[in-house]
Amino acid sequence: MVTRRLICMLLGAAFFAVMNHTALCDAQQAAKPAKAFYQAYVVAPSYDYELSGRKDRVKGYVIKVDSLEQLASPGLVVLVSGLEPGEGHVSVNGHSYDLPGLMGETAGPARDTEKNQPGKEGWYSFSSGDDIIGKVVIPLTPAHLQAGLNEIEFFKSPNAGGYEVIDVGLESVPQTAPTLIGQTYHLLGRGRSATIRDFDFILNYRSEKKRSLEDIPAWARRGKVNFYRAGIDWNHLDRMFEMFKEARINLVATHVPMDTSSEEYRRVKAFIDRCHANNIRVTAFNSVGGLGIRDVLMHPEKQSWISRDEFGNLVWRAPNATFAADLQNEDYRRNVLLKGAAIAIDAGVDELYYDWSIGGTGDVIHFMDEVRQLAASKNKNISIFGNCKGNILVDEVADLTKTEGTSEAGVWDGKWVHNIAQARFYYASGYGVKSYESKYEGADPGVPNPGAHDVRDGMKIGWRKPIAEASAFQSHFAIAEANDKLLHGWIMQDNPIAVQTWREISRYLTFLSDHQDLYTDVTCVSKITVVSPPHIPSFEVTLKRDNLYNALAEANVMYDVVLLHRLTPELLSRYKAIVIPNIPWIDADQITAIRTYKKNGGKIYTIGSSRELRELADVQSPASMLDEAQSEKGRRELMLRINQLSGEQVITIPGTNYVAANVVKKTDSERVILHFVNYHKPLNNIRVTVNLDGVVKQIDTKRIRLLSPDGQPMELKDVSVRGTRLDFVLPSLDVYDVVTVN
Repeated sequence: MVTRRLICMLLGAAFFAVMNHTALCDAQQAAKPAKAFYQAYVVAPSYDYELSGRKDRVKGYVIKVDSLEQLASPGLVVLVSGLEPGEGHVSVNGHSYDLPGLMGETAGPARDTEKNQPGKEGWYSFSSGDDIIGKVVIPLTPAHLQAGLNEIEFFKSPNAGGYEVIDVGLESVPQTAPTLIGQTYHLLGRGRSATIRDFDFILNYRSEKKRSLEDIPAWARRGKVNFYRAGIDWNHLDRMFEMFKEARINLVATHVPMDTSSEEYRRVKAFIDRCHANNIRVTAFNSVGGLGIRDVLMHPEKQSWISRDEFGNLVWRAPNATFAADLQNEDYRRNVLLKGAAIAIDAGVDELYYDWSIGGTGDVIHFMDEVRQLAASKNKNISIFGNCKGNILVDEVADLTKTEGTSEAGVWDGKWVHNIAQARFYYASGYGVKSYESKYEGADPGVPNPGAHDVRDGMKIGWRKPIAEASAFQSHFAIAEANDKLLHGWIMQDNPIAVQTWREISRYLTFLSDHQDLYTDVTCVSKITVVSPPHIPSFEVTLKRDNLYNALAEANVMYDVVLLHRLTPELLSRYKAIVIPNIPWIDADQITAIRTYKKNGGKIYTIGSSRELRELADVQSPASMLDEAQSEKGRRELMLRINQLSGEQVITIPGTNYVAANVVKKTDSERVILHFVNYHKPLNNIRVTVNLDGVVKQIDTKRIRLLSPDGQPMELKDVSVRGTRLDFVLPSLDVYDVVTVN
């Protein structure tokens, strides 16, 4: 008997085959105007150098030219990473052209290890130079091209380390010699392959349309909201609003139907009005890039809305069982996304929430700018909350951004999980990139999902840790998706674990509401910062930098992260020392900012990194330190070098690898707040030393207070103040404690 599931699978497979074949034929027949990119179709799509027994080939393309007359002074435009001078050449219909290398230092030849095999995480990582993405233009001899199909093959030189070709185009170019015309560290695309169009946008983007702090609604600008998005039970709305009141919820998510004449729309509109009557704001939940297979099967005209990779294939998001939509498609953007935004704004929402904002960086920024223009035309100032999934221009893409953490915070089953300070990480595509301070307060709200899709005893604590973590590290918490069993338990109050879980959530969020002044208008007082590119395409290089983050976290070292493309002398002047981990290339403005910092007395510690950075270093280590820092001996060596430059750390908690601390200061005030998050079993009598030299002028012993959402108020023990140095003992630490000074 053939099941319905099997029928759907067969239909889906046939659908993919037909659509991909149609796409290839259509693209090959389409004529392109002069100076336009000619879509390239990969003949041998692989990073393996042993294609058809040929170890020298990197990648193969076929480019169709409809008419040679369309191209005046033709040139090949290539987006490439990890390319050193003399490392490769390109063949156009059998004619060879040299490839200019990217600027910056790269390290070592390709490593023939199990990890560097196809299908393995990080297998295409060949050098630290893979961090750099460049655009190369190679002028072509017109006689080397032909009308119709042209074969383009990229080769690597003997003994070369290897490089990656990301995108290829053919257009009219003015240059007369192969030229590198730009390079960047920026993330170019997410959810589909990066393109030359993305690169051009990033390279030329100067934030002209970026909103200022004053432009953002005041409630969103403060950033500390108790956000509920775990589902609405429309049959028990009275209980839902009781829950919102119990947990001090002040922002909820709902969908807004496109059909404004439907009963469903009227129900949602009434819900929005009721929320506003209860001082609760509403965000309209949307997905920027999801098209269900059933929807496309029923409406074949929507085929053109689907994003395609560099091979011309449909982009399929397996975890969500949907196609990735193409934000460059005018019909989809105008008649689906912007139409939906207009309907939601008219319904009265305060914010538009865009999940899966993972197209090319330029596409996302352009679309969200269109949304703002639409809202302005309706005389509405709404906030945009984007799930940008690792998009590096985060606070230029959206007013707030969401990142989802791992399924558990901290320690699970007694085993140390390297995600301390998880709320300050972006978890995208399976790896983490340390977050950075945004100019918008609370603009990087971590949204850890503590096993919300299951009901078990561990959830009672599982929910508390991510709320504590997000709050302690200048973020905010959102109640993520809950499965039907958990939501039903919250509503009907018939499941003891669900009831206890909601009680814990309510207790923590009530604490945050009662003490909101601890979380707004504050600045971290770290002595050190880690300088980092905003994105590292190579898994291997990324994971090595995470080694540094993990080592610092386990040593209870407070640190910030500043993005390389945002370096200024003013920003760096806040820190006593900066750590630069294995950055192979830096531009003139960035090196000037670092030189100014050093001239003004700042200290520099380089781990690997380029020659000109090493020449500025007060202390340096080889790149291997990123690996060695995972051992106890390596961590001691790392901390010795850091302390040599920064002096005593702001906060010291000896013998507690499972406690993370963060120290912040209120703006224009002598008030300091110490946050402690425990990732292991409850602790007693934790000794703490705080060095506030240069942070405050004095410490008032009568104005030191211990707060915690975990139980009855307690007093600090053994409090001792010497100048701006404070010692005390925390009597207990279950999950989260806060100490206020002055």
